[in-house]
Amino acid sequence: MAKKFYAVQRGRTPGIYVIWSDCEKQVKGYAGAVFKSFPTMQEAEAFMTGGSVSMSLAEYFGSSKEAEERRILSSGVPTSRKSIGESISDKTGKEEVAPSTETILTAYIDGSFDKRTGAVGAGGIIFRGNEEAEFSFGTRESLYTAYWNVAGELLAARHVIEEALAGRYDECHIYYDYMGIEMWATGRWKANNPLTQSYAAFCKAAANNVKLVFHKVAAHTGVAYNERADSLAKAGTKKV
Repeated sequence: MAKKFYAVQRGRTPGIYVIWSDCEKQVKGYAGAVFKSFPTMQEAEAFMTGGSVSMSLAEYFGSSKEAEERRILSSGVPTSRKSIGESISDKTGKEEVAPSTETILTAYIDGSFDKRTGAVGAGGIIFRGNEEAEFSFGTRESLYTAYWNVAGELLAARHVIEEALAGRYDECHIYYDYMGIEMWATGRWKANNPLTQSYAAFCKAAANNVKLVFHKVAAHTGVAYNERADSLAKAGTKKV
């Protein structure tokens, strides 16, 4: 059975779900609910940030048979942006990098999951002044493999933030293509499993010492650094 991603734009708890029954709880009986199913996480994320088409009744009643799909991957709550960081969207696909100076650390990151080996990979490029440093690593720890490539994305973000903390940078700019990296860090998505809770807590604590700034990049649109980060994350699945 093909996996679907259920994006709840307006409901009891807005967010993206992979189990129909979880989505149903948020919209059934909720006046003015706006939600829709998508075949990919990227399409669901795009709907959450700008879509407005409701799920049809046919989709609604035809999806209940998928109640046994994988656990919820992400869930959001309508909270105001916290002071953890800023968000800058790049929907053009152009290559843009925030200036990296003695006080600003910049990085492109990505995550991956190899279904064949069950390995999670994380990778990216860190900019320090005019220098570029690549990183790529992987894991098969159950805490991470249970969440597939999402875990790789969060591991990569955490690695960059740790580098910023170690270098005592004032700001840390992270370019990403998976929205959870920003949403869980800022509290806009509810962290409801051990992995996301740990990541959210880490980012909240880190924000006391470094300003986190997030840049959304459209995936697979020819942005060279994003493509490199993707390759490094995939390579990380083989470094376990």
